[in-house]
This record gives sequence, structure tokens and C-alpha cells, in this order.
Amino acid sequence: MNTVVLLACLSPIIVIFIVMKLAVFLSGIYSEEKYVESESRKPHGPYLADAYADVDEEEEEYGNRTDYR
Repeated sequence: MNTVVLLACLSPIIVIFIVMKLAVFLSGIYSEEKYVESESRKPHGPYLADAYADVDEEEEEYGNRTDYR
């Protein structure tokens, strides 16, 4: 009898907790979808031909050596 009363008293709290978790989860999904959609519509580029090229290669004083002694 006490278990039934305890479950009857705590069930609204559990239901409210689950509904709140579900609402937060769905709002997070919706905001992430809006963010991805807005990022996909932004203009892209211009892209570099060789992004990892050594841009100051001719300005280097010591060449490719790392030990300057």
C-alpha cells in the first residue's frame, strides 16, 4: 500500500522531468539544424591552391636548417 502511494505521489515529478528533458533535447536539435542550415548558405572561398606552402620561403635567412650553430 505504501509503495502505491509513493509511486502515485512521485509519478508527476518523474513525468515532468522526462517532458522537460525531451523538450530540451528537441530544442537543441532544432537550434543545431538552424545553425547548420545558416552555415551551409554562407558564401565559401576563395580557397588557396596550396594551403600548406611555405609563404616566406625566399625570405628565410638560414635556409631549411633548424640548427643555427
